[in-house]
Amino acid sequence: MENFCCFLIFIVIAVFAVKLFSKKVKELTSHGESDETDGTGWRTAGSSQDSEDLKRRQAEHWAQRMAKQRLAKRQRDLSPEPPKISEIKSKLEEERQRLTELKRVQEDQALVMQEELELERSEIEVPEVESAPDEDLVSTEQVIEPPESDPGVSLVEAVPLPEALTPMPPEVQDEVVEEQVGDVDDEAVEQSSPEEKPTDDASVTVELFCETCMGEGVVSYDSEQIFKDQFEGQPVAWKGLLKSIDPLSYDRYFKGKEGFLATVEIYEITGRYETRPVLAVILLTPEQKAAWEPSLNQEMAFCGTLFALDAFGKKVYLNLQG
Repeated sequence: MENFCCFLIFIVIAVFAVKLFSKKVKELTSHGESDETDGTGWRTAGSSQDSEDLKRRQAEHWAQRMAKQRLAKRQRDLSPEPPKISEIKSKLEEERQRLTELKRVQEDQALVMQEELELERSEIEVPEVESAPDEDLVSTEQVIEPPESDPGVSLVEAVPLPEALTPMPPEVQDEVVEEQVGDVDDEAVEQSSPEEKPTDDASVTVELFCETCMGEGVVSYDSEQIFKDQFEGQPVAWKGLLKSIDPLSYDRYFKGKEGFLATVEIYEITGRYETRPVLAVILLTPEQKAAWEPSLNQEMAFCGTLFALDAFGKKVYLNLQG
């Protein structure tokens, strides 16, 4: 019985001790204190100093937090504000208007340049003519004027016309007209033989040729057609300054041929802005080269047949005769 009572007292004391210990732990936890305990779990003597250290650390943490907040606010104040959507839209609209204006200016400049080019082209194709109405203009289709005594014209003018006052029946008038026209055609064909075509060397002068094919009023891309229609194959007897004699390496007009190219300055074309020489290019054999070399930089005469024209280079090509 005594042992039972002692055991019961021990249990009561143990329960009381556990409650007291749990109460102390709750108080320490509520105040946020981290107490150091010994091996039995009780607080040591330095608990008050640890509480002061905890408060000091909390104060330092709070001060650092406030310093960071102030620094972030200062940075926000110093940093520029991001642009608004309305400002971005207005800037994009201004840039678009600037590009549109620039494009319009470029189109206007291109139009002005095109108009100037068309004006210059029209001035080249249609040259201004300030001469009197009595002056004869050299056309691109009429280079060699016919002789004054054209046999065909003289025959037509010499045909006697029937008297207007003589009454004749219509059948008789038709027969008379047919006979007269037939006589005129036969005589004209007989007298206008091919030998009378102006093929004499003196008929195609240097001045006539150059002014007709490469004159100021002639467009360059029409010159070669004029040459083919009126001068190709014509024999000429010209003279000029022998500028050079070079070996033939390649030339589009003398393809597959060998020899030497002689360049002779025969005329000067006076244009609107400059004066350019006209050159005659002649293919020479070695023997002809030896005969021509002493006349370098001197004026010499030559005979040949025209067969090609380079209007842009102001060169005429001849086959040498004799």
